[in-house]
Amino acid sequence: MFEKYNDMALVPQPHDLANGYKEAAQFVIEQALFQFERDRLMRDIDKALEERNKALFLTLSTQYNELRDRYRHLEGMHA
Repeated sequence: MFEKYNDMALVPQPHDLANGYKEAAQFVIEQALFQFERDRLMRDIDKALEERNKALFLTLSTQYNELRDRYRHLEGMHA
């Protein structure tokens, strides 16, 4: 995992860097998916409110809450 360098420092190996890039890429993808789906749901919720469609509003609100729960691990993280 790490290689000793001058008996003082540890230098990350290329394998470790690849894992870091993979994690960063995964984070960016998840964040983009969350934002895309959240924006779509918010537009649809606004439309349901304008149309006074209570059943659709409740369905979309449930979907929005489920989306937030699914991506809760992204809270407090910044790309």
